Amino acid sequence: MAQDNPKPRSFFLNEQHELTRGEKEGGGGIPKYAPINWGKKGKRIQSTLHQVREKIRALPDPTKDNHYFLLAKPQAKLKKLSDDKKKAPKGEIDEATAYSGKDSRVFSRLGMDLLNVTEDGAAVVHTTPERADQLESTAATLAEFGIREKVRWATIESFDLIPLEFRIDKEWLDSLARGKPSDSVIELQPLLTRVEIDTVMRAIASTVQANAPRGQLIKGSGADFSGRQWLRGALSPEALQGIANSFLSVQSLHSPLISYVAGGQRTPGLPPVIGTAGTLADVATLPIVAVVDTGIPQNHAILAPLRRGTYTTPLNAGGVGNHASFVASRAVFGDQAAAPTGANPVAGLRFFDVNVALGPNQIDDKELLRALEAVVRTTPDVRVFNLSFDSEPLSLLQTVKRQERLILAQDLDNFIFQYDVLMVVAAGNSQDGISPNPSYPQHYSDPNWQLGAFARSFNSLTCGAYVSQLSASGLVKQLGWPSPFCRVGPGLGDSPKPDFSASGGNLTPNYAFTSGLGVWGLDESGVWREKSGTSHAAPLLAREGAFALRSLEGVCEPGAQPYAATVRAFLATTATEPVSDAAVAPLVKRTLGYGTAHAERLGSPRGETAVLLWQGVLEDKNDLARIQIPIPRDWLKEASGPKVRLIVAADVPVNAAVSQIWASRKLVARLRPHPEARALRGKLNAVDTYSLVGREYDLSRVDTDELDTDIWILELSYEEIADYLPSMAFPSQQRVAFAAELFDANKFQSSPQPFLQAMAFTKTMTRLSVPPSVARVPIVLRYQG
Repeated sequence: MAQDNPKPRSFFLNEQHELTRGEKEGGGGIPKYAPINWGKKGKRIQSTLHQVREKIRALPDPTKDNHYFLLAKPQAKLKKLSDDKKKAPKGEIDEATAYSGKDSRVFSRLGMDLLNVTEDGAAVVHTTPERADQLESTAATLAEFGIREKVRWATIESFDLIPLEFRIDKEWLDSLARGKPSDSVIELQPLLTRVEIDTVMRAIASTVQANAPRGQLIKGSGADFSGRQWLRGALSPEALQGIANSFLSVQSLHSPLISYVAGGQRTPGLPPVIGTAGTLADVATLPIVAVVDTGIPQNHAILAPLRRGTYTTPLNAGGVGNHASFVASRAVFGDQAAAPTGANPVAGLRFFDVNVALGPNQIDDKELLRALEAVVRTTPDVRVFNLSFDSEPLSLLQTVKRQERLILAQDLDNFIFQYDVLMVVAAGNSQDGISPNPSYPQHYSDPNWQLGAFARSFNSLTCGAYVSQLSASGLVKQLGWPSPFCRVGPGLGDSPKPDFSASGGNLTPNYAFTSGLGVWGLDESGVWREKSGTSHAAPLLAREGAFALRSLEGVCEPGAQPYAATVRAFLATTATEPVSDAAVAPLVKRTLGYGTAHAERLGSPRGETAVLLWQGVLEDKNDLARIQIPIPRDWLKEASGPKVRLIVAADVPVNAAVSQIWASRKLVARLRPHPEARALRGKLNAVDTYSLVGREYDLSRVDTDELDTDIWILELSYEEIADYLPSMAFPSQQRVAFAAELFDANKFQSSPQPFLQAMAFTKTMTRLSVPPSVARVPIVLRYQG
C-alpha cells in the first residue's frame, strides 16, 4: 500500500539487485563484396610494400631493422552486396573506406598497428620486418587464399612512405629564419623500446650537431601518458628538415604546444574582505577541486587558508597570473550575483593548486598530463579537476598541430579511464573583439567559434556558458541564452559537446567586455572583480561535481568509492534544462548541453520524481550485467505520462587515430519489462558511441495487464568498436554507471515516490555496489622494455 506523501529519497542499487551475470552471444559474418580481381590486387599490394621497404632500408634511421612506419593507402570505395532493395536496387552499394572510423580494425587483423589517419584517409601504420615478410608473401599469392583471408585486404589499395607534410608542420617550418634556432618539439613514434629511444636520441643529436648554427641544442625530453617519448630543442629549419627526411622513427616535428588563458580586462573592483568563513578545522573537511591553471599566490589574502596543496611544473618561470585565482574563487565560493561586501561568502570547498603555466597567461600543454599524474599518485583524495583553458579551434590548426592536439586529448581521456577522476573542461572562448559571421545567435557554423581539442574529449565534462544577468550594454538580452563568446559543438564523432553549462557572462555588441557584463570572482590580490568567459563557468560545474562525489561517498561501503562516471550520470539526469526559446534552439543544442548541474538533489530529492543510481564493473566484452529496476505497476496505472529517463556513463579507452569514432568501446543498454521480453526502444539524445548517453522511454504504451511483476531488467554490456591505442595494453574491465529517473510527464503529476517506498524490494536500496576490484583500472605501456 503506497504511503501518502512520504519524505522523498534517492534509491541506490547494488549487488543485491543484480541477477546472475550473463554472457553475450557471439556473431558477425564475413563482408560480402562484389567480385574483386584478387590476383591483381595482391600483386599491387606486394609490389608497393616491397618498394617502400627498400626506401626505408636506405634511410639512416637506427630503428629500421626492428620497425617499419609506413602509409597504407585505401581503396576509396568498395562495392558491397546488399539485400536492401531501397538502398541497393541493383543489389550493390558503394561503401567508402574509413580507416578513422568503421574500418579501423583492418590492420590489427593483418598484424599491423594503426597509428594515425591522414586528412585524405590514408593510414599511418607500424609493423615489424618479420611481419612485413609474411604480408608480402601473402599478398603475392592472395588469389589462392580463402575468402576470410582475402577480405582482410579488401580496403587496402597500396603502401607508400609517410608524406612529410603529415610529419612536419610545413607552414611553421617555412616561417623560420634560415640558420637560426627556434623552439621545437620532436615527437618520436610510439612502440619503441627504451634502448631504441636512446639510440634514436643520440642519432638525432648527431644530426643536430651536423646542422649546427651556434646555440642549437636539445634542451630536454619527456614522455606522454601513452608512453610516446618527445624531445625539446632549439633547432634550425635545416636541422628540422634533416630529421624529418632521415628518421621515420620521428612521428612529428612542430612548435611548442601552448594554450593561452584569457588575461581579461581589469575592471574596477572592491577592496578585499580579509578572512574566510569558518575555522580551519571546518575547512579541513570540505571537498576538493584541483584548479589546473596558472597558479594562485601562496599568501593570497582570502584563498590561502583554503589551499589543500600545490604542484608546480618544473618549467614554470616563476610567479602566478590572475586567471587561476579568479577560477579558484568561483569553485570555492560559487556564483555571486554581486561583489560581496562586509564579509566573504561561506567557502563551499578547498582547492588544490596545480600550476602548469609557462608564464602569466600561458599553459604548457605537454606538461599537463605529467602534472595530473603527479597529483593523483601523491594525493588520492583529489578526484575533481578543473581545466579552464584549451587550444585554438581544432578546425583552424594545420595538419601536424591538429593531430598533436588530438593526441593530447586522447591521453587526457585515457588518463581519466585509468585513474577514475572527474575532469571538467571549459568550452573555450572566441577571440576578443572578433564578431562572428553569421551574427549571434546563428553563428554556430563560424569556424572561429568551434571547440578546441580538450573540450572534445569524451571522458571529461565540457562546460559552456550562458548569460545569467542582463545589462543595457550587453549583446544578449534574454536570460539563459548562450554567452556570445562560448565556443560551440559538436565534438569528436558528432558527440553532443558541451555537456553542461553555467553562468559565464556577456559581451557588448562589439564583442568587447565592460563593467556590468561579467561574473564575480577574486583576482590574485584578493579584490572582487568582474570577468566573462567559459573559464569562469567551468569551476561552477566542478564545484557541483565535488559536492556530488562527497554525497555519494556517504552511500559507499568502507573501502569503496563512487565512480566519476556515477557522478556524470547523476548530474546529467538531474540538471536544470537549458532555455527552450525557439530563436536560439540550434545554438543551445551546441553550447549548453544538459543544462545546469545541481548536486543538492542527492541530499534533497524532489518529491515528484524518483532517481535510482547504480555503478559496477563489466569484466570483459562478453560480460552482461543485469540490474533489477523497480517500476511499480500501480504507478504506471495512475500516471498518465509515465516515463523513464536513463543516463548511462563510462570512462572508456580512446584512440585518436579513429577520430570519427574516438572511443574504442561502446556501451550497450537494453531495458526489458522482464528477462525474456523484447527490449523497449527509447528516444536517444546522443550518438551511441559517446561515453555519456541518454535515452527516454515512454511507458504509457506499456500494457500493465501483461506485466506480472514490478521489477524490470536493465542489461548493460560493452562492444569493442575500434582498435585500442597500440602503445598501451588496456584491461578488459570497464567501469560503468547509470542514473534512472522515473517521472510523470503530465502536468497533473503522479509521483513514483510513495509507490517505490511501499515496495519491500527498495528497502535494501540504501548504498552503492561494492566493486569486485579497485576502481582504478591499470593501463600497461607496451614496448618499453
